[in-house]
Amino acid sequence: MDVKQITYASSSSLVITTSSRFRKGLEMISKDYSTVCSYIQFKSGRRWKYDLFLARDPVPVKCPVAGKFNFTQRGEKDLLLQTRILGGVTSAPWDNIYCKENISDFSVCDKDQKEIWIDVNYCITVDAYGRQVDIYTDPDYKLKCIGYWKENVKSYLITYDELDSYSKYRCWVYQRADLHRVMMSQSVGPSCNLDQTVDADNITMGAAVSLDMMVYEREHDRCPMYFDDGSNPYKTPGSDLHVFRGGKKVS
Repeated sequence: MDVKQITYASSSSLVITTSSRFRKGLEMISKDYSTVCSYIQFKSGRRWKYDLFLARDPVPVKCPVAGKFNFTQRGEKDLLLQTRILGGVTSAPWDNIYCKENISDFSVCDKDQKEIWIDVNYCITVDAYGRQVDIYTDPDYKLKCIGYWKENVKSYLITYDELDSYSKYRCWVYQRADLHRVMMSQSVGPSCNLDQTVDADNITMGAAVSLDMMVYEREHDRCPMYFDDGSNPYKTPGSDLHVFRGGKKVS
């Protein structure tokens, strides 16, 4: 995702150029990518079009949004996230589980926080010891995060789902509304529409579904929250860790 193709049409010819992701439109004091490399900085009068080049076999990266969220969704009826069985029906029936409450769950809880699990009808019932009752059900969607950045005051995330029959790549626009709330919208296809926002929920804005997510975590869940708006693409992995050295003991 380090290369973009910039295409524009003039009155006499069609010009196609290739530039690096960090190309600057104007000389500015700030090196902030999301501010310098913005559409409004290219004041040539042409309508610029940005195309993302994605790897065929992408390597996942740490997701910019992590934690356990209870979400509600809005969007086109045929494009909403739906319950499905990954890998097909099981060879034998599972144990009968009585579930008192079901929610729509969005979780990024793996050790490296590189995979999104979405379960539209997730059982959150726990036993007398606070442990999860339903330990058999698989999520409906498993999405790998393969890249994210911030541009034009909007944060973008690209995910990869090898089981998606329509488009394995999806573009998300995400935003943190407050301390416990995150909003996201998923694109119809692999491209990021310029009109797509976190509230977009129809195909005219290039979005399939919009999610409104609230943080929740049970007693035995091990799912720390994390958020990165992608404003610093130069940050090296692990730079978000802060190690506090112990001082001298005071008697």
